[in-house]
Amino acid sequence: MKKYFLMTVVLILTVLTSCSKEKAEAKEDMSVDALQQKNGIPVKVTEIKSSDITRWDEYSGTLSGYEEISVFGLLGDNFEQVNVSVGDIVKSGDILAEFPTNNPQANYNQAKIGYETVEKTYDRMKKVYESGGISQQQLDEIEAQYEIAKANFEATKQLIKVISPASGVVVDVFFHKGDKNDPQKPLCKIIKTNKLKTTVFIEEEKIAGYKKGQKVIVRWDGVKGKDFSGTINKISMSSNPAARGFSVEILIGNEKDELMPGIFVYVLTPVFSRPDAISIPRDSFFKEGEKEFVYVAKDGAALKKEIKTGENIGNTVVVESGLNEGDILISEGRTLLTDGAKIRIVE
Repeated sequence: MKKYFLMTVVLILTVLTSCSKEKAEAKEDMSVDALQQKNGIPVKVTEIKSSDITRWDEYSGTLSGYEEISVFGLLGDNFEQVNVSVGDIVKSGDILAEFPTNNPQANYNQAKIGYETVEKTYDRMKKVYESGGISQQQLDEIEAQYEIAKANFEATKQLIKVISPASGVVVDVFFHKGDKNDPQKPLCKIIKTNKLKTTVFIEEEKIAGYKKGQKVIVRWDGVKGKDFSGTINKISMSSNPAARGFSVEILIGNEKDELMPGIFVYVLTPVFSRPDAISIPRDSFFKEGEKEFVYVAKDGAALKKEIKTGENIGNTVVVESGLNEGDILISEGRTLLTDGAKIRIVE
């Protein structure tokens, strides 16, 4: 009997404890609701500001030289020196190769001696003229002889020495030291590097948005954090079936020689651009049926506003109507809100 009595007491205490716990939890839940009603639902906000927005498509290509130059040796003689190899970077005025100076076609030694002799005479006569020893006419005649001798020597040097006409990269060399030159064939080919090109293929449904002269951005992993400027130079008139798109040639300025032929680059082309646009994060608006809404903060409450969205750009979306610059968008915490609900802005 005593045992039965104890079990009854334990059962009653268990029921009472459970009821007390449920009441406490209910009281706690009510306190959270009451707290939100009193202080407002916590939210984070962002002030709406307009900005220029551009969406880019990314393509890839390999750089090559825009202009290739063939450099010829002018004498039918054996090369005494060939100073370049494939892959060499040369500057305008560099000596690429040399013929023997005793070549009878060039008369190099005679032209050199004649130029040096006239140069010394001209320098001496200038001093004589300054002292009054000869007239201006006599000095002019000697100066004319000097200029003729100088021009002859420069022309002779162009025969003996093969000079690079431009800066660039040597992509082919056809003769080597000791080889007999054929003036009808180039010594080498040089790709000018002050301007490079690449070709990308644009999808058929997008090609109408491109035009010659349009600016693009070029990026290379070898130079982090820098954008190079490119320009559309050519657009093919027909689609390439293999590439499933239209070929578009891009020109890239390379005056500082930061890029080089053969490297793989990314080409970013603008497909959407809007100045002074209003945009919001994609997860800050919601739909109800066919309509789109956001919450904005006003006078300590959440105001539900209908908007119309446009272009998607990454994690943002352009707002065509419904928001103005200076509006305070509720960017976080909107799932707990209703129109007119009291809010508390938190950092």
